[in-house]
Amino acid sequence: MAVIGEIRKRPGILVGVIALSIVLFLLGVAVNDQFSVLRPGRGTDAGSVDGQAIPYNEYSSEVSDNVKNVEAQNHINLNDVQRNYMNQQTWNEMVNDIVMQHASDKTGVVVSDDEMVSLTMTENLHPVIRQQLFGNNPVDVAGLNGWIKNLNVDEKGQEPGAKRKFWNNLVKQVKKSQLQSKYNTLIMKSIGNVPKWMAEEYYEETNKTADFRYVELPYTEVNDNEIKYTDGDLKEYLNKNAAKFKTAEESRTIQYVAFDVIPSAVDSATALKALTDKLQDFTKGATKSDDSLFVKLYSETPLYDLYTIKGEPGQQAPPVADSLFDLPVKTVIGPYVENGMYKFAKISSKKMMSDSVKVREIVFSFANVQSEADQKAKLAVIDSVYTAIDSLHADFGAMAATYSDDPASKAYGGVVGWVKFNDPTKDEFYKSIVFHNGVPGKPYKYLDAQNNLIKIVEIMEEKPSKPGIKVAYFTRQLAPSQETETDIYSEATQFVQANNTEEKWKKYAAAHPAAIKTVPNITKESYDVNQLSARSLVKWVFDAKRGDVSPIKTVDDGSGVNGRKYVVAYLEAVNGEGTPDLESVKEQVKLAFLKEKKYEVLAKKISDAKAANVDDLATKLGKQVQDAPNSIFANPNLPTGIEPAVVAAGVYIAQGKLSGPIRGNQGVYAVQKVSGVDPPAPTDLTRAVMMAQQAAMAKGRASQDALRKLSKVQDYRLGFEGNN
Repeated sequence: MAVIGEIRKRPGILVGVIALSIVLFLLGVAVNDQFSVLRPGRGTDAGSVDGQAIPYNEYSSEVSDNVKNVEAQNHINLNDVQRNYMNQQTWNEMVNDIVMQHASDKTGVVVSDDEMVSLTMTENLHPVIRQQLFGNNPVDVAGLNGWIKNLNVDEKGQEPGAKRKFWNNLVKQVKKSQLQSKYNTLIMKSIGNVPKWMAEEYYEETNKTADFRYVELPYTEVNDNEIKYTDGDLKEYLNKNAAKFKTAEESRTIQYVAFDVIPSAVDSATALKALTDKLQDFTKGATKSDDSLFVKLYSETPLYDLYTIKGEPGQQAPPVADSLFDLPVKTVIGPYVENGMYKFAKISSKKMMSDSVKVREIVFSFANVQSEADQKAKLAVIDSVYTAIDSLHADFGAMAATYSDDPASKAYGGVVGWVKFNDPTKDEFYKSIVFHNGVPGKPYKYLDAQNNLIKIVEIMEEKPSKPGIKVAYFTRQLAPSQETETDIYSEATQFVQANNTEEKWKKYAAAHPAAIKTVPNITKESYDVNQLSARSLVKWVFDAKRGDVSPIKTVDDGSGVNGRKYVVAYLEAVNGEGTPDLESVKEQVKLAFLKEKKYEVLAKKISDAKAANVDDLATKLGKQVQDAPNSIFANPNLPTGIEPAVVAAGVYIAQGKLSGPIRGNQGVYAVQKVSGVDPPAPTDLTRAVMMAQQAAMAKGRASQDALRKLSKVQDYRLGFEGNN
């Protein structure tokens, strides 16, 4: 209280304290906030390509749109691992787009406005648009152009602007594809001209043959402990062979221990009891409607209101499918465990299903609808036609001939023929009508949103041939209780406290090798660590110092149900861009160093033998001579593996001469050529030119990867992500 009194006497002090607090607060925000101007190289950007920024909000928006599109097209919710894949795929696409645009600017490759009009609005339609809008159906250019004119008229229930956004994305894909195609053509033309000398060289490499014999001394003949070395020797080797260990980007190696967050026996019993307490109500449901209502009210799995056909995969095909097909309706089986859930399965209904169904349709197209008034008028016509057929029993064929916008079927009374059950162009809503829930002779409305159509569909004839069942699932997730999670977290906490230094961690790892997982080559782009969705762990890895032990990190294993783990990690190695320090690559350097020293030991054995020929060498070294008949340089295979240096020596060495020691992949070799056949002078190099062109073009197709490697790509996304 005395302090407050003193401050009241001195209002200047109060103002100064408040001002200082605000400055310190803002400074803290500037230093720590993800949009900080004091953290150089990032700001509000997700990254950059050769200095061109990729704003984080644009990247984030692209990711969100891509996720929405995938989820809508596949009727799924992406899990964390799948979302991580979309993050990385989106980033790669944005980077590649900029790389490609820069390369095109330098070479003058462009896609003109007239070219884009041709590819998006004429009979020369690009395959991207053809597939997305028409699938396997005939292309309707007039209908497409009418649809384009109404891009601002959204479908009922669609997000405002969704149609224009969808079209703009298609146009963007077309331009990107065309630009890449033209650039690739330019590359192919530049590398596809094979000079005569190259064709002649290729001809010789694939036709010059030799029979040679060889002796092999495998590296395994020298034990690692026979070679003495120090860290100084390894460091010297690293310095002399820096290029072998140079890294294109910064990376990390970690070890980690995982604690599975899984339900206890008590949790499992609780979940099972929740099901069995209501099992009687589930069992006594007499109709499909009863089962449907029960599942909606009490089950954690949404109702799948389609039939599963024996032998055909269903969206929720039960693991006990065969037994369900053989049991009577209303039979309940279970409990059993599937995808982290306890389940009871009830046969809700059965019927014989058709492989194909004959249908007729009245098609209403909205391609030429240009206003909301036109749309309302069109919908009114559809309602009146449907009512006339359904309630007033008007002739379907006559109505199709009068009102259908499909010229191919209206001439035949709307008959489109037989539709197959496994037709990939038909979505589940269409199949729900014609195969699962429709009744012959009754009209049904079907919205084909992708093609901007509404159809009145009628089943004309069926061919029931296979049994089908509808299954209602009463489920409860097998999840750990709060008490169980607390116990597991407590176990992880005790582990961290006991192993929170490099020395303690290494001691634990030596005593418990099975508990330790090692993950190399973690980069700033990594979202998954050993198939775990662990962006927060990656962020820690790049903020930590080598030898640090992490706090507890919660990660997702991608299973979708109860797939969480608590992870504690140890930062084993830090590999900077360029030549790494010895400690970070010590194991790799040691292996290469030992192989080098083993070569020296084995090569000396061959040289010291002073053998007259390969048989003499084999005798002195106690080895068997091996034969390599009909060898060619272009196919450097030996029984021990691929050995290009050995085969090259065997083919090109002078006949009868014994080679010196040859450094191979699997060991040290000496070869002696027995005979050789030089190919005749080529009279026609057509095939050689073609093969050389194919080899060159294979490399040319990787032009985008090469361009990306030559570009300076900065990735700052980790600063915005992985904070949980």
